[in-house]
Amino acid sequence: NHTQAFQTTPDKVFRLLCPTTEFDWMEGWHCEMIYSKSLYQEYNSIFKTSYFNFDEVWVVSHFQPDRIIEFVRISEHLSIKVDARLCNNLDGTTTGNWIVNATALTEQGNEALKNMKPEDEPIGVLLGALDYYINNDAIQPLPNGIFNKQA
Repeated sequence: NHTQAFQTTPDKVFRLLCPTTEFDWMEGWHCEMIYSKSLYQEYNSIFKTSYFNFDEVWVVSHFQPDRIIEFVRISEHLSIKVDARLCNNLDGTTTGNWIVNATALTEQGNEALKNMKPEDEPIGVLLGALDYYINNDAIQPLPNGIFNKQA
């Protein structure tokens, strides 16, 4: 569970939580859009990534503009559900809450989860980079190897 405060409104945060707009603020991000009517985030949109030594397919499983986006990420070895919720604080700020749940699908997935430490989860670093972009309109350099750690 990760919480992040943003000095902007939910609509401005939400539009950046999209595979195609993440290129704007996330150093090293790349994905392949598979399905989306709008080419942006929407219910049932699908895209692929290849990070952390896993090729993953992401599906948007729940979508409420400016409030909620949930992704289900599936690889050969893991299923990861990411729930992101934005709360409008009604003072020009937003509080975001991210919950990440991982389930092993194979023995290799079990090993990957067993060896993962909470500090290895990059979501906190990525949320910091998102906040930096919102405040500075610039990309914050990320730690080396954040997207390609060895399992």
